[in-house]
Amino acid sequence: MSPVSLVDLACELVAINSINSTLVPGAPGERAITHTVARWLASRGVDAAEVASGEPGTDRPSLLCRVPGTGGGRSLMLYAHTDTVGVAGMASPFAAAVRAGRLHGRGAYDMKGSLAAIMRVAAEVAAQPCAGELWLMIVADEESDSRGAEAVLAELARRNVRPDACIVTEPSDLRLMIGHRGFATGTIATRGRAAHTARRDEGIDAIAMMARIIVALEDLDVRLNAGAGHPLLGHGAVVASLVRGGTEIFTCPAACEAQFVWRTLPGQTRAGLTAEVERLFDSLRARDPRFEATLDWRLWRDPMLVDEATPVVRAVADAARAEMENTALVCAAPWWTDAALIQAAGIPSVIFGPPGGGIHGLDEWVDLEGLAQLERIL
Repeated sequence: MSPVSLVDLACELVAINSINSTLVPGAPGERAITHTVARWLASRGVDAAEVASGEPGTDRPSLLCRVPGTGGGRSLMLYAHTDTVGVAGMASPFAAAVRAGRLHGRGAYDMKGSLAAIMRVAAEVAAQPCAGELWLMIVADEESDSRGAEAVLAELARRNVRPDACIVTEPSDLRLMIGHRGFATGTIATRGRAAHTARRDEGIDAIAMMARIIVALEDLDVRLNAGAGHPLLGHGAVVASLVRGGTEIFTCPAACEAQFVWRTLPGQTRAGLTAEVERLFDSLRARDPRFEATLDWRLWRDPMLVDEATPVVRAVADAARAEMENTALVCAAPWWTDAALIQAAGIPSVIFGPPGGGIHGLDEWVDLEGLAQLERIL
């Protein structure tokens, strides 16, 4: 079979619309790209098993792929996800345009360039096997609820397989990332009483109550960012990112809802964060007895941190130094990744991916020479 270049394969993947259908209702999801990847790998001797992701009946497949070793070596897993965020405002999101050494298009950086690289690595290992096994974890739904990663990890557990290490090839600009903060998402709801806006004395403004909460959360964020912070992961953060309230312009709003994200550090617990929010509620209730609010947590994801002495950390660092000069010291990722779930499953993990820009933005791109360096390092 004639070889397919890294650039051509990355372009082919970017050209496939794989917008996460949880984020954008009506989007196609990951079915088409998963079938393309599975066929490409199978034709090159890589066993690619489809794993159902999410609730029964949903069309959100992931892949667990295996290249057997000759025996006696350690096993390694390489990770990429197939889904992307939406494309609102982008002129040609799937055109896969190459300009000045960059591949532009939705998913080029996050993370179809990396996906192309690990596919080619797997094909090369299948042609010239190593002592140890190589696994690929290619998942759906990373951009929303990580249902693909959870499903593939469950399949590994069902098979009683635990690779010795994992390299998560999320964008890292060829920096070796050994951790990141966790996050929690939740909803705060305030309750008021509807009334005509001309008779405010008869109503309770739920939006005004929410405004006090948002100011209090902003003050809390300032406190979280005071002091030295974690030596690698930095500070926590809390942001109210989506607010809805009211029914019509001449009616005092009886309800308001704010969704928020809390970036967490090792040692922080759901019980501790709940107590922090309840103290906030108590202080606002003390100021105004009419204040009424509830807290509902939606999603909790733990932080991730791997010891620098772990063999996979040393192996990636050594390989990177052999390829590049002035290799940066280890650092942490600014966002959460599925590496936390993989690490929690007992598989030591690092994050190492290509350089690029425009992540989740209108002009997303991956640097093609950096992507080639990533492939050589892997």
